[in-house]
This record gives sequence, C-alpha cells and structure tokens, in this order.
Amino acid sequence: MSKATVKKLHWRSKVQESFVPLGGASGELGVAIGGGADYGEFPFVTAAPGGGATVGDIILEIGSTPVLGLTLGDVRGVLNSCPHPIRIKTVLPGSTLCKDLRLYLSKCFTPGSMDSQLQQVIRENLYLRAVPCE
Repeated sequence: MSKATVKKLHWRSKVQESFVPLGGASGELGVAIGGGADYGEFPFVTAAPGGGATVGDIILEIGSTPVLGLTLGDVRGVLNSCPHPIRIKTVLPGSTLCKDLRLYLSKCFTPGSMDSQLQQVIRENLYLRAVPCE
C-alpha cells in the first residue's frame, strides 16, 4: 500500500470541525456526550439534535482544549464553559481510533508520529486526575 493511500486511510484525514448551536428556546446545548476516561473510553457524541455533529463521533477538541483522556464530568465542564457557538473537532471511529481508550493507549506508534503525540496528550490529561498513593 502506498504512503498516499495510508495517509487517506489515517484517522487524522477524517477530522471534522463543526459548531454546536444552542438548542431551542431553553438555551440547552445542541449535543450530548458520553464515554470519558472514567469509562475507559474516548468522549463521543451520543445525541446531536441541533446538528453540527454526528452521533458516534469521537470528540478530539472542544474550543481549543484537547479533551481526550478527560473524565466525562471534565469534558462536560469544558463544553459548558466555552463561548457559544462551541467549536468542536470530531472524527468518525475506525480501526485505529475506536472508542476504547485503553486499546489505543496499549498500541505502539512511531515516536513523533501523530498517534504518538495523541497518546501523550491523553496521558497528560489522565494524569490530571491521578491520585498518588503510598
């Protein structure tokens, strides 16, 4: 397989940027999320009644904050603290980047590659919630 074909198949070529509107007169966000590090998953879209996102997509960033490796509560906190309309970056899950956070972290990638850098971001966000014990 050529390098050009591999690049087309890589998840980073499928990243989408969209804006999440406020839903209706109630002023609620037009997206619901699930997953999170506390469930061993990437955060993902569970409902998008206002459009701007696709159900099942993995959420990479909210605003300019990478949310991979954060707990569901922290991801919701980032989502609720962003100015409206909220810019999110998502990607459709695939064979390399599926919803299973543990599986992705267990893979070995070339140092300096996009996947290796993403693993580092995830680990840094996970360590925000790590509690040392003796």
